[in-house]
Amino acid sequence: AGSRYILGAFLLLEDHVEHVRRLKNRGAELRTSGDLTGAVNHFEWALALNPRCTTCLKDWAEILLSQKNFVEAEKKIRNALELLEGQDSDALFTLGLILSEQGKDDESIAVYKKSVELNGEDAELCYNLGIKLGEQGDTKGELAMYKKTVSIDGNFGGAYINMGTILASSGDLASAEVMFLKAIQCSEEVRTKGMFNLSLLLQQKANNLATSGNLEEAKAAIMEASKLLDDAKPLIDARIALGGSNSEDAMYASQFKPMRVQCHRVLGQVMAGMGDMVSCEQEFRIASEKFPDIPGIWAALSRVLEIQGKMDEAQVCKAKFEALQNSM
Repeated sequence: AGSRYILGAFLLLEDHVEHVRRLKNRGAELRTSGDLTGAVNHFEWALALNPRCTTCLKDWAEILLSQKNFVEAEKKIRNALELLEGQDSDALFTLGLILSEQGKDDESIAVYKKSVELNGEDAELCYNLGIKLGEQGDTKGELAMYKKTVSIDGNFGGAYINMGTILASSGDLASAEVMFLKAIQCSEEVRTKGMFNLSLLLQQKANNLATSGNLEEAKAAIMEASKLLDDAKPLIDARIALGGSNSEDAMYASQFKPMRVQCHRVLGQVMAGMGDMVSCEQEFRIASEKFPDIPGIWAALSRVLEIQGKMDEAQVCKAKFEALQNSM
């Protein structure tokens, strides 16, 4: 009877563990399908049977994080970490995200660093730590984390974008250009951001070259900047139209017009500097057709026409400039 009792208890225990496993797996399936309420119910039932189910706690915390219930999410993930003796990189990463969302930057960075110590091969973790270090003003540490990110995942476009931005801000346009070019080779979402950023860099490059008297290279740079914007515009517009965009897409889309206008201005000025007033006039005419509501374009076109002795046309353009100015 004793051995039968022990065997029966063992089988009962196995059945109990199996039930928890099924509840946990079903919860994960429901979460993937978007039924978060159903997923939470299954995690809660599994935890009622086994309060030490750390996977349930971690998944539940991630759901709460997605719902912006940061206080409860922090409780769940800290519970999981206590059971795991603080030695789980994924749980630490989630805690870092939760702390970051609550503005607890110092704690978030400390947690991210501990997670990196446990698993230094997580690209997203290294990327997020880089962002937090940047927010704290540690540019050197930020750059190091982005470099580590792309060493793990060579297609992590966001890291290339951020490295390019840091390098461009420090005046290293050549290295920044390489980073933006690498970003353009990544996913479509990152590709368009890389194109916008590279265009901005090339505008700066064109200005520098023109100032130094190298007008041919300045012309090439600003024409490439213009092409990048023209190629990026339909891609980002399509993503917004299909509803697959985010707030950053809208921000980049809003920058197209001022950036494209600036390209027309710089190219027109470079053409004028080269003495090619015909091409200069053509550039500003194209700009006036695309962006007829920008006063500065009509002022520039008026001036170019005056230089060429086309006084009647110049007066028409000047009148449009003044009308727009008065309506603002």
